[in-house]
Amino acid sequence: MAKDKKSLEDFFEKTDHDPEDLDAYVDSLSDEVDPNKETRIDKLAMVFSDTLKRLRVTTRNDRQKKKSTSRRKIDLYFKRLIKRLSDYFNLESGVDILDEKSVLYRRNRVIKNIIRVTNVVFLVFTVLGSQTPNYIVIAGFGLVMFTINTTLKRIINEEPRTLLKQQMAMYIASVYIILASFGVYIKLRVGAGTLEIGGDETMFNLFSITQAGYVLIYFSLVVIALYQDANLLRFLFKWVLVLMTVIHIIIMYPLYLYATSLEDLYTFLWITHPEVTIDIFLRTLVLIIFNIALYSSVAIGEMMNTKRKEELIKRRDMEADFKAVVGDVFDVIGVFNSESHSAKDAMHAATRVAEIASRLGNVLGLSPNVCTEIYEYSKIHVDRKEDLSIEDYDEKEVLTERDYQIIRDKTILGSVIIKRLQLNQKSEDIVRAHFEKTADKAFTDKMKQVQRSQEGQIILLSEIYEILRQPRNYKTALTHKRALELLQLEFKAYFEPYILDRFIRYSTEFEDYYLRYSQKNAHAKSVLTPS
Repeated sequence: MAKDKKSLEDFFEKTDHDPEDLDAYVDSLSDEVDPNKETRIDKLAMVFSDTLKRLRVTTRNDRQKKKSTSRRKIDLYFKRLIKRLSDYFNLESGVDILDEKSVLYRRNRVIKNIIRVTNVVFLVFTVLGSQTPNYIVIAGFGLVMFTINTTLKRIINEEPRTLLKQQMAMYIASVYIILASFGVYIKLRVGAGTLEIGGDETMFNLFSITQAGYVLIYFSLVVIALYQDANLLRFLFKWVLVLMTVIHIIIMYPLYLYATSLEDLYTFLWITHPEVTIDIFLRTLVLIIFNIALYSSVAIGEMMNTKRKEELIKRRDMEADFKAVVGDVFDVIGVFNSESHSAKDAMHAATRVAEIASRLGNVLGLSPNVCTEIYEYSKIHVDRKEDLSIEDYDEKEVLTERDYQIIRDKTILGSVIIKRLQLNQKSEDIVRAHFEKTADKAFTDKMKQVQRSQEGQIILLSEIYEILRQPRNYKTALTHKRALELLQLEFKAYFEPYILDRFIRYSTEFEDYYLRYSQKNAHAKSVLTPS
């Protein structure tokens, strides 16, 4: 709503307004379009949507019907065939769109494949387009086609592949397919016989045989448009327009046979046979309109490709920054893990904390799934730190979607490990502050804001108990009894009363867990240490 408009509540809250203001306001509301109003087009769109849903359901049901083994094999064969054909004519298959040379190389290969198929069509037209085919002319066509294709293949694939070679191949292929389509049309038209205006048999030959070849000229323009190069299309169309005009007035309608002077030509085109003039004009107009549509499509495609390149460049820059930041974060995690303890000591401590924390969750009545999650989260910083490595992607300049997803998953894991290390550091800071007598109210309030969830408090309590039982540079190792006393006297402010109460009530069991896993660790050390 605009700032100069008032809500209805403003009118009802203040009684000193003129009622006319309210009437004007209500009238202005009635003039606005109701966004929830359903129009006829909306209803038609809903019918269209329902129809599409029914078609999808029908197609899905057909797919779910059990097929015979032979039918499945046939379907699989056709799927593979379609995939191969798709890859054969796919303009962007396995191409880095930022590499202009690679893109043009792929397009040249696809256009060459299309030209190879088109050559077969051209030969069929030249053979079947005449009742008395001239095999010398057909052989000449075949020789030219073979030479052009061989030359194109050599230019496209020759090492080293350069952008200049690919551009040269693009122009050769484009000019060739244009001239070949013109040549086929001329061959068909000449083979149809001499045009006699009004002759039924000639008109039949013209429209049943030569028109098919006439369409090939438009087809050649479509093939050239696959290069998505507006400059190429603009350059070639000038010559196409000239050649088409020449064909119209010399091949299609041999006006030189009916006009020996300008006066005779004027009489023929505007007085005796105006339909010829109209036909030439309409054909030229259709060609121009077709080229405008084709050029617009190519220009839009070029613009979209440019946007895609810009977005891809931005994404790759972002990926490089992303990999750098992720690598730095993971390096910090590695340094943090190795600061004060060896890998084995950190693993043993994390195991004791995990066992005590999961058991505490159990006596608090948490579900087995939650207790398992607490156990895994307690050890995640030592169990899965190796999973954070991104060395396999450091040398990659371009990340695939799968690579990006894997690094993203590693980043999520890294954020979880950072949270766990934060909890670890919190417990160290709390214990040290209380032993060094620096834990004032501000410090306590600050610590209480960090990971205050029930699960966080359970792990924090287990961590503090572990630290109290272990020696540090600011304190000696404490007994179980002394650790419990300090938990109740010094650290109770950091926990909900019921959590600390359950820990104290089952303290004997937690001491057994601590001693059991300490003894296991000591035994493992004695086995590994040589005598």
